[in-house]
Amino acid sequence: MTRLLFIDPTTSHPYQPRTLYDRAAGATPTSVVRVAEGLAQRGHRVTVAQCHRSWPSRSPGGVAYVPFAFYGSWSHLPSADAVVVVEQHKVLPRVRRQFPEARLALWLRDVPGRRRRSLGSTAAEADATVVCVSDAHRAAVRDLLDGADGWARTARIHDPVDDTAEPDGTVPDRTKLVAVANLGGGLGEVLAAFAHVRTARPGVRLYVVGEGRMEGGLSPGVVPLGPLPHREVMRHVREAFAVFQPQAGAEVISGRLFAEANAVGTPVLAHAHAAVREALAESPGAQGQLVDARDPTAAARRLARWWEEGRPPVMCPLFLRTSRVVADWERLLEVEVPSRAVRVVPAPVARVPAAVAA
Repeated sequence: MTRLLFIDPTTSHPYQPRTLYDRAAGATPTSVVRVAEGLAQRGHRVTVAQCHRSWPSRSPGGVAYVPFAFYGSWSHLPSADAVVVVEQHKVLPRVRRQFPEARLALWLRDVPGRRRRSLGSTAAEADATVVCVSDAHRAAVRDLLDGADGWARTARIHDPVDDTAEPDGTVPDRTKLVAVANLGGGLGEVLAAFAHVRTARPGVRLYVVGEGRMEGGLSPGVVPLGPLPHREVMRHVREAFAVFQPQAGAEVISGRLFAEANAVGTPVLAHAHAAVREALAESPGAQGQLVDARDPTAAARRLARWWEEGRPPVMCPLFLRTSRVVADWERLLEVEVPSRAVRVVPAPVARVPAAVAA
């Protein structure tokens, strides 16, 4: 049994599996919970230490969720064979002192920007692998780290899509589109593109999930839903004719949103960002879901074709499923796979991109 510790020093609220059901948890807590619980299911002893947590809790899957404070005592943290720090590279030196023999990884959730020089040298000195969430993300991080003091290993492990997400027979509403407000870059491009959709079909509505800027106020046909628990988001996605996200100006590093929509049978209309192409690569309707959002009429023309000819068939690539992502983490952290490990998606796949470290 391998002892694994995840440290999240940046979360704004404590979380555990129930949190994903009860509230709008965000992308990072969702990924941490799915990976931690997946590793525990495979027989590892997993602890998630997080700030803003006042008391320890143990999930039904056996993962311990415990308090964490960077400037406080760490004596309550268990011994670990491998430690994954979420986002905050400044924690790495103390983590290395606390766990001198552990494998160490820094799980980035964004492009570090001005932090690049200290991030690269800090990760290198701590002998930590910098983990990115897509090949596009990894390329951007490596470009930023190029020339910085010190050199850090990088790897790619995708954000996980729920193994059980699949079509459930929901009949899509041909007048309903769904967008996510906090994907990045604001909603200006999405609303401009939606205005062209409404010109041809005035009865179409755009349901906007999350907190985001409504440039120019609330547009006709737009229904703001606010932050929602993941199960509620996916209910709207299942009901929608499509996920409508034509944003050329957004900085997209993970395509999980789009892969999850495909997993439940809903196609997406998104700008052809590298991370989005990556997430949709094996979907039968991959190319048909990508538009050049710099043309605000492109998404409307594609939708018109779908309304006339039918939506494209879509699916989620197996390499994005949680069980495959968990296996990628096992390989990266060089953990021994327990003999009683359980795989939720056991079918072998000939073409599964692995987490490649360099």
